[in-house]
Amino acid sequence: MHYLQRPITRRAFLSGLLAATGLGGLVAYGAEHWPLPPPAAGINVSLPPVADGFAPLLLVADPAPRPDFTAYLGEILRAEGFIGLRRINFDQVDQIDQVRTGAVIIIGSVPLSAGQVAWLQHFVRAGGGLIGVRPDPTLAEIFGVRYLGSSQRDDSLFPIPATGISGPLQLHTVYERVTVQGAEIIATGSNGDPLLTFHQFGAGRAALWTFDLALTIALIRQGNPAWVNQERDLMEGLRASDLFVDWIDLERIAIPQADEHQRLLSRMIEEVSPLPLPRLWYLPDNAPGAIIATGDAHGSRVSHIEQWLGIVERHNGTASIYYTPPPTDASGRLSRKLRWMLSRAPVIGATIGGDDPLPAPHHVQAWRDRGHEFGMHPYVEEGLEAGYYRHWSEFIKLGYGPLPPTVRTHRILWQGWVENAIVQAAYGIRMNLDHYHSGPAVRKTDGTWTMGYLNGSGLPLRFVDRDGTVIDVYQQATHLVDEHLMSVFQTGYEVGFSGEQAAAQSIAQIAASVDRYPAALGLQCHVDPFLIGGPIVGEVARWFDQTLAYAAQVGLPIIAAEQWLRFIDARRASDLQELNWDNQRLSGTITIPSTRFDLTLCIPETHRTARLAAVTIGTNRMPLLQRQIAGKTYRAIRLTSGQHQVQATYT
Repeated sequence: MHYLQRPITRRAFLSGLLAATGLGGLVAYGAEHWPLPPPAAGINVSLPPVADGFAPLLLVADPAPRPDFTAYLGEILRAEGFIGLRRINFDQVDQIDQVRTGAVIIIGSVPLSAGQVAWLQHFVRAGGGLIGVRPDPTLAEIFGVRYLGSSQRDDSLFPIPATGISGPLQLHTVYERVTVQGAEIIATGSNGDPLLTFHQFGAGRAALWTFDLALTIALIRQGNPAWVNQERDLMEGLRASDLFVDWIDLERIAIPQADEHQRLLSRMIEEVSPLPLPRLWYLPDNAPGAIIATGDAHGSRVSHIEQWLGIVERHNGTASIYYTPPPTDASGRLSRKLRWMLSRAPVIGATIGGDDPLPAPHHVQAWRDRGHEFGMHPYVEEGLEAGYYRHWSEFIKLGYGPLPPTVRTHRILWQGWVENAIVQAAYGIRMNLDHYHSGPAVRKTDGTWTMGYLNGSGLPLRFVDRDGTVIDVYQQATHLVDEHLMSVFQTGYEVGFSGEQAAAQSIAQIAASVDRYPAALGLQCHVDPFLIGGPIVGEVARWFDQTLAYAAQVGLPIIAAEQWLRFIDARRASDLQELNWDNQRLSGTITIPSTRFDLTLCIPETHRTARLAAVTIGTNRMPLLQRQIAGKTYRAIRLTSGQHQVQATYT
């Protein structure tokens, strides 16, 4: 009662509320009506660090005319878990003395002088490894090919079975025509032209891609840039899926083609490397996969969100809620916040708050304390920048801040090729879940609906712009979608499964991922059915519960997008130093940042003719756990945060 006896002026009340949102500078009377200054976060992403001493992987990065996808190639290598990646500037390569023949050099379309070509020939002959991604044709001798002087376009790459890669894989790019002169063909085009070759050159080895691999992966993941802002998927509103109509081959959509291209690269790096290369497994806690659990919520109340979170927590998971509050004006927002404040008062609080309130800041904080993410779900029909600003401002003024780093846009509306990511980066958002498996874009001409990988990937990778600029926003696709499988909103663009049938379909996709394609599968289960009521609630809840139950049963962590992003950051920041190899013993120091989840170190079971006999971390001999990547077997060792001395002995 003492709380109610103290008079509260509107000025004091407003000041207190604004202070609680972290915007204490806006304390003047009427500040609720003031526009907030827009954020100005940067979007630049740096290349790997410059080589300083020996490094097992060296990415050639020289200034080049745009477009240049060298930085994106570095992103691909990091996504494949390679640690100890460094870059070298190749304009003075013949003067580089820190490069030993234990390294693999990865080079793209960098023009080379005669001296640089001679240096690379010496490097490979002496035992070094070379990866060429549509490189300067003057390197033909190292790669064991002869260039025919013409380029050609093809839509498919057929890898040989020994690579362990599912094919054929789509290309979308031109390639340089070559004929082999001593090289072994690893993959061909539809007409038999070599697209990937392997060559023993002196004591060293070299692998050649005759096309721009990084650009190919970007085009598979992000769609056709020539189709930006075109309505192609028959659904009202421009979406990311418009970029994939007649671009993704629906007969191959069940294969994560971009990931398979990446894994083929990792396999060839292993083949040319003079030493066994340690790398990191894709997923937390050595899990075979992961479920990134998310739910869009439009005006849902606390009880609806709690029902939804209860299903997630039943399976020891955490999840992301992307929330749009009921629309209101400044006066309504003040009234809403006053009600939230008084709802926490003794005696009368429950009456004022009501039986089923809208989420208040204290509810949001409680959910975050339980490990869940509560972020915004912006409407952008008025325009991308205007929509993001308005919903961010509302989110902050309601006291829901700080803004979490992941997002899904309402109706998954999309502008340009990467404009959504550019706008999101300005708000400090670093993961986007707008690439969404639903609608006519994933339906075959015979009416059959597909499941799989619209963007060719089950793994996150940062967006890249047309000129090769990498944007600090990860593309995490949403693969398992309630409104695709069931008649959640009666759009006419759904398969029409029952909850039981939808669960069986989702479980089959999870099983295929665990068996063959390690992936973090994005899952969307709207909170809205719990608000709307009716028979659909039971169907959606049944699908959600059974899908998560199976995922937990087979060892997949169920995690919020924000926690997934933190794991990715820790994995990316892990590093390898002081690596040594004496043709029998590999030793080095691995540093892993603080992270909730363990990372998993993968060491090849075989290297050339040698077989791994033992692995020790510090003084502890590690047990036998194995992982398969692109047909190659690795010893898997879970590592916690900190610095670890690793030694692997081969016989």
